[in-house]
Amino acid sequence: MSESDNIKSPLNESQREILQRARELRPTEPPQPWGSRKIISASGVLAAGWDQAGKILLVSMDGYSLSDPNTGERLVRDRDRGKTYAAMVFNNLRFQSPETQELIDIFGINGGDGIHRTQDGWTLKKIYPWWPEEAVILQPPFISSAGNYPLIDNAYLIKLIRLDGWLKCGFSPSGQHFMIVGSAGAEVFSR
Repeated sequence: MSESDNIKSPLNESQREILQRARELRPTEPPQPWGSRKIISASGVLAAGWDQAGKILLVSMDGYSLSDPNTGERLVRDRDRGKTYAAMVFNNLRFQSPETQELIDIFGINGGDGIHRTQDGWTLKKIYPWWPEEAVILQPPFISSAGNYPLIDNAYLIKLIRLDGWLKCGFSPSGQHFMIVGSAGAEVFSR
């Protein structure tokens, strides 16, 4: 018997059950209506967000870009590092667009978090079933008659194609898209 076998888990029984259920999830495509996936490749991504028009902002170590969430097409690409870093405001939780002066809430490696619930009840969560590896689950709208909100029930562990390492996730303000972001870019899903 090894020394680690004698270490008591800090998790209580309920937490151990949730962890076991999370570990039983298998990566899959999101359910309908989330049928469209676009991959936006980028390297060194630090943060992401949605502008007022619903375009995707990716901020990287060497500039920023704006992309169309429906097509994945890059609409703006600015490689000016100085201008990009100057546009990061409010403790790196907002980006002020150099073109429009719009303040865009961002989330990424240095902080912030995306929108995790749509108005119609879809939920995104980052989980760690095999810590330190991160994963993202999507849960459809759920109504509990008992008043409890299950952490893993009806969850879809999102199969990632291009991303690994650190992850952040969030819905667009309209609730029509969600993205999962990592240092290699973003995977965007649309209704």
